[in-house]
Amino acid sequence: MKLTRWLVPAALAIMLSLALVTPVAAIGQPDSLSIDGVYVYRNCREAGDQLYLVPYTIDYAALPAESAQEAYMLRLMDGDDVEGYAYPYAYHDDGYGQGVVALYFDADEAPTWEGVYTMQLIGNPFADWVGGVPEDEVSSVDFDVWQDTDLGVTQTIVGARVIEMAVDLETAWSRDMVTVADDGKQVLTTYGAGYFVNVIPNCYEIAPDIFAAGQGGYTEVMDPEYPAEETRVDYSDELEANIIGTPFDFTTLAAQWGTSRGALTAILYYGFVVATLIIISRRIGTYKPMMLLSIPFVFLGAFIGVPLIVTVLAGLAGLGVTAYVIFYKPRTA
Repeated sequence: MKLTRWLVPAALAIMLSLALVTPVAAIGQPDSLSIDGVYVYRNCREAGDQLYLVPYTIDYAALPAESAQEAYMLRLMDGDDVEGYAYPYAYHDDGYGQGVVALYFDADEAPTWEGVYTMQLIGNPFADWVGGVPEDEVSSVDFDVWQDTDLGVTQTIVGARVIEMAVDLETAWSRDMVTVADDGKQVLTTYGAGYFVNVIPNCYEIAPDIFAAGQGGYTEVMDPEYPAEETRVDYSDELEANIIGTPFDFTTLAAQWGTSRGALTAILYYGFVVATLIIISRRIGTYKPMMLLSIPFVFLGAFIGVPLIVTVLAGLAGLGVTAYVIFYKPRTA
């Protein structure tokens, strides 16, 4: 009996079981969820670029264990296509309550100016939600501002808008966000600067006049109240965001089955992979090419929604099986 005949299906079954036992904590519905404005500016840092400033409200009586950066995302949609996305910055109260999210596009990547879009503030579709994924959206016809002026004028206008938003957050957060400089102009406090340089890409270059002396050039003026290592957006987030709205987005089906999107994707995908490998091996009369074929299958899974940790473990298992086949040849009768 050739033991290696069963190694690929067995290894993939183990990876599938790991996906099933991945703990998933359901996130409750917010008490309120809203996009409180959409302000779009052109020619902010270079000619033709675009900046979208979006104040929001995500209220909970009791904050979830996950930060708003982990649980929610803002995305600009062109029909079913995602033009861009960003996450609330977990700075004050883990990013809940009132805040601002910004989308920046350089000139080469900017979407069509004044196109037909939808701005969505949505619960992370890949998290497990009680009662479905919460969502609020605003059509581009209802965006508050489409500002297209020369670069210098745009920077002044954006700066004034940021100060206005900072004043609103100062009231909501009960924290000093704005102060008056020696020349009488309103500028951000250290705490306020620490928020907006992380929310708005290239903030200092776009609106240098809103920073006090000594704040310029910092990429992070003050650490968030929520630990940075728990709020970072890593490569797995990038992979997941690219799946949203594609045929591989099983969020709705997962909710109906009472499981997570990642677990359901792993079940369906590796079920397909195992069946495919078995069928091919029977057709060609040998199992050995299946060892190598399983490896690209494993890594392909990461790009269609299989959780990254499952992909890594499955890849290691596939390499182990391949090494077994290549370097260890059991005796046959």
